[in-house]
Amino acid sequence: MNIDVKNELLNLPSLKFKVDEIVFDHIDTKPNWSKAYSMLDEVLQKMANNYNASIRRNNGEIPKGSTYWVLYMDIAAKLIYFTGLSHAHVIDEHDVEAKMHIVKLYQKSAACLPNASLEINEEFVEELIKSIEVISPQSDVPTEITTNHSIEECLAEFYALTKTYE
Repeated sequence: MNIDVKNELLNLPSLKFKVDEIVFDHIDTKPNWSKAYSMLDEVLQKMANNYNASIRRNNGEIPKGSTYWVLYMDIAAKLIYFTGLSHAHVIDEHDVEAKMHIVKLYQKSAACLPNASLEINEEFVEELIKSIEVISPQSDVPTEITTNHSIEECLAEFYALTKTYE
């Protein structure tokens, strides 16, 4: 799957369209969780690689907040969530380690979401919380999420996640 890049920056409208298309085709319309997970994880891997390359080009510094990075992080947060959601549907229900990984993805999704307190993101945050409750209803897994990070904090949270993709 190709992700359009121009001047070392991702084509965000194209990327958002690809993620939305995968979610619509393989989650919303006719659930095919394993295909959704495979495709979303591939996109997340490519996005992580692009972000890490961007940081390397910037001498190890996390980018400064801008409209581009706010949109980037909005897409990343939702991509992380849907990757976790699709993964949750393909694991064995007794696999505690996989469940913990998915909860961490959900938590990272919330931490990466810029402007989480805006009304436009209210439904998404509620869905995140419900998804955590479904996967770990009464377990020892911490289910708290943190939101309302500045864009710089969101970028740092995403960087911590992308390091696991190297």
